[in-house]
Amino acid sequence: MKQCLLLLTGAFDSDGGIAALNRLTIAALAEKCALDIFILAENKPKFDRRYLPQGGSVHVRAFGGGKVKFAIAAWRAALSRKYNLILVDHVNLASALVPLRWLGLVKYTVWLCGMEVFPPRPDFEGRLGLRNASRRIAISEFTRQSVAGRFPNLKIEVCDLALDPVRHVAGAALEEKAEALELESLDGTRLPLGRRVILHVGRMSTLERFKGQEVLIDAFPHIHKTYPDAQLVLAGKGDDLERLRMRTRSLPAEVRRNIFMPGYVTDETLERLYRRCYLFAMPSIGEGFGLVYLEAMSRGKPCLGARADATPCLIHDRETGLLVNDARSPEEVADAILWLLDHPEEAERMGRTGYERVQSYYLFSHFKERFWQALGMSL
Repeated sequence: MKQCLLLLTGAFDSDGGIAALNRLTIAALAEKCALDIFILAENKPKFDRRYLPQGGSVHVRAFGGGKVKFAIAAWRAALSRKYNLILVDHVNLASALVPLRWLGLVKYTVWLCGMEVFPPRPDFEGRLGLRNASRRIAISEFTRQSVAGRFPNLKIEVCDLALDPVRHVAGAALEEKAEALELESLDGTRLPLGRRVILHVGRMSTLERFKGQEVLIDAFPHIHKTYPDAQLVLAGKGDDLERLRMRTRSLPAEVRRNIFMPGYVTDETLERLYRRCYLFAMPSIGEGFGLVYLEAMSRGKPCLGARADATPCLIHDRETGLLVNDARSPEEVADAILWLLDHPEEAERMGRTGYERVQSYYLFSHFKERFWQALGMSL
């Protein structure tokens, strides 16, 4: 069996797109390789064995954010020369291997995910990790173009992501009835979710204020005027959650009571939210891919996004959802959402088209094929 070393920022005890990418990567590689996984940002060597095929082999080490210990361990492992592949999930993390690369002792492959390589990044450390990689894989054509435009001499492969093979069931029936679900609104009232739920799923981080929660809060009063029964659910946790809650509390009581910010939700609750919502809205301006759009599309939901990042790679305007030009305009975002609410047959058609696209291109089996090709079939 081939041997692979994965140097990761996080995977099973972390949130966000890079952790989701790493779970996909682990599931794919574990079918062909014995894996040694070093995780920088997690405190315990946690692993979900559902991602490991029968007979698979994995060893996980966690470093609790200790960069020096992580780098020393990475050097020792890399210098053992036993690995057929060394894969790193972040250009800054890859910089730890650059001295060994200069000495001709190792080769490594690095993922290019989004914000860590979008302008003004990468920083000096990240540029070292980027330039010295033997292979670079971007998670979308948008991310590839963003990097290639500034580093034209670097060859970059593209490997579009896909649904998580464990957390999201492929081919789930669109006709499955949405279960009843209650949440506590911002005014403390516990209410059932109705049939006009606008859902957003994403981290609420001070470092990631580009995901669109704020503009959705500002747009919601406009939506509420036309559809008093509309409800806005902003699911996700982070250090910006309380600030967003405070912003929402400044709205009129009749508007505020229809906004829900439950924080972290379990996979089971998230599944129920996807099935319950009328549409998924994330007018983000910083996505390197946008996995949550796929999750919503796989439940047959129309999506709203912006033309500012990788979103148009997934949301095809008027086909699988709507794209806004100005993701920071509450009026434009509200108008797009109102159009979808005003045209339920069109919204349903877009949702079904998105569902079909996921089934034809964005399942885990499709990701594996793209991944092996991006790696040059070297395994």
